[in-house]
Amino acid sequence: MKCLVFGATGYLGGHLVPALQARGHEVVACPANQGTDSSRVDISDLQMLSQLDWSVDRVFLFAGKTGTTASFANAQAYVRSNEMGMLNVLECMRQAGSRARVIFPSSRLVYQGSEHPLPETAILEARTVYAANKIGCEFLLQAYAHAYDIPYTVFRVCVPYGNSQGGQYSYGTVGNFIKQATDARRIRLYGDGGLRRSFTHVDDLCRAVILGSEHEDFQNQVFNVPGEDLSLLEAARLIAERLKARIEFVDWPPFDKAIESGSTVFDGSRMLSLFPTLLRQTVAHWADSIPTPQAREP
Repeated sequence: MKCLVFGATGYLGGHLVPALQARGHEVVACPANQGTDSSRVDISDLQMLSQLDWSVDRVFLFAGKTGTTASFANAQAYVRSNEMGMLNVLECMRQAGSRARVIFPSSRLVYQGSEHPLPETAILEARTVYAANKIGCEFLLQAYAHAYDIPYTVFRVCVPYGNSQGGQYSYGTVGNFIKQATDARRIRLYGDGGLRRSFTHVDDLCRAVILGSEHEDFQNQVFNVPGEDLSLLEAARLIAERLKARIEFVDWPPFDKAIESGSTVFDGSRMLSLFPTLLRQTVAHWADSIPTPQAREP
């Protein structure tokens, strides 16, 4: 396939590009609009997007802003980058007559929390601007598929972790745990750390996305990316043990508690029924490979 990848230098995109190339696909990489490199693309700039060659087979839209609390402080920027970015891409494809399939990473944050594994049909709920962005983008994809026959596949991602490409070692929840353990020799958890998540190594995540993008039965469908069911405390302990840090429990700050959805563990059975050997990493095995900081001077 010929693939156009937006956000090619981000955490997920930076892993996706070499994984696509390793599968033999041709990649046109579009880094996010940061810095002065002329190859960088701002998806919120419709005129810039209209200059691209849309004669491709797949469009991987992995650009945009991420974050929970920050999405309230910078709400207009999040809407511009995420929802308007999606709309601009779809409009350029419509105008160019492109019928490439759009591959989009959504989030666990679109779900209403539950103590039971969440299937793709579970209730959606937005507790942050960022979650609303993701839900909005999913519905824009549906609208353009119905109106203009532009196909899509949505992959909902829970907690990605790990790094096989250098640079930022991890991301989001797990990256925060590593930073706390490295900088302060402790990891703070809200409440009792009992909230559960599906943890997916970034290599397994990319494999899921690529296999799904190649599979015709994934067209115009939403899939949970499967992962390992762990509590935040269980994951934090594995990292704390490796980095010789302690775990502290603190009360929930009122705002964080208000926007927390609760446990979000994915039911990934739809993908695993097609690709039963998809998951190859565990958090415990990966944690043993985290670089340990050099001993501090006394």
